[in-house]
Amino acid sequence: MKIKRRGLRLFLTGIAIIVIGSITSVIYLLQPWRTCDYDDTPSACAMLPADAAVLTVAMLAVGIAVFVTLAGVVQMNAQKPAEKTLE
Repeated sequence: MKIKRRGLRLFLTGIAIIVIGSITSVIYLLQPWRTCDYDDTPSACAMLPADAAVLTVAMLAVGIAVFVTLAGVVQMNAQKPAEKTLE
């Protein structure tokens, strides 16, 4: 019972980080708040170093969260070994 609860916690945490990291990555990739003098679209502007750092961290968090989610699925499906009985 405790293993399944821990697996569910890992699974939900991983999913939450994937969602938040994906949304953050898309927002920082598109940069809707930026304006350029030399182009009409914000995605054509050069990315600032701080924006690049946030995008990198968000993308790494999504990658790590995929493994956390998979670990949660494995733990939820794990079965305790059957106890041996001597007859």
